Amino acid sequence: MTGADMPRGCDECRERISADPGSEYINGHLEACPACRVYRDEMLAFDADIARALAVPVPEFDAAALHAVEFDDDIFARRRQGVPGSAWLALAATVLLGVLIGFRYTGEELTAPSLGEQILAHIDHESGSMVHSGQAVGSERLARIVPASIAELGPETGLVTYAQSCVINGHSVPHLVVQGEHGPVTILLMPHETVAEPQEFGDGVLQGIVLPVGEGSIAIVGEDPADLDRLRETMKNSVNWQT
Repeated sequence: MTGADMPRGCDECRERISADPGSEYINGHLEACPACRVYRDEMLAFDADIARALAVPVPEFDAAALHAVEFDDDIFARRRQGVPGSAWLALAATVLLGVLIGFRYTGEELTAPSLGEQILAHIDHESGSMVHSGQAVGSERLARIVPASIAELGPETGLVTYAQSCVINGHSVPHLVVQGEHGPVTILLMPHETVAEPQEFGDGVLQGIVLPVGEGSIAIVGEDPADLDRLRETMKNSVNWQT
């Protein structure tokens, strides 16, 4: 392994982990960094959960059994009503796979989750990014993740403590975390994601809004509405969308 192959600090190490948690190139950094070891272990556990879900044998069951199950808005609050054990196992596997793949069952057809649901699921997957921190992302990394063709971030944006290229709806987009006055705020810059009007969403803890900006959109997500309001105009005025 050459020096050029080794990750430079936690940011690059976590990029490599996200791409391949088992990569041999991250081991040198992990030996000296407990935080990145935890991040790597979480990614490996997530991959193992997906593998186990895909390996679940799904018994045959009558379609009528599926319609006998009541669904509410909370995936964890589903309950069975007289459904045979084998049918419930099949249903559980189907629901889990549906969540992992990004679709849900609604009556007679599979429908794609909303943009807000995708964003919340992505934030949950990278929950380690939503933390209080006084450590700013390096200027070189920030410029690499958010090139001038996407946006030009000024000091009014606030302290950027997380910057990563992530995939939303099949497109790689800048995923930032800014330290707001009341807590960390996630910002996704989505030049390829067009929305006709602002879309609000939330999960009981986080509140978010997707704002249309030109041919693209911006998602802002946090716990306190005041932080979201402060960043709305700032971020709208920062983007260029020259992609």
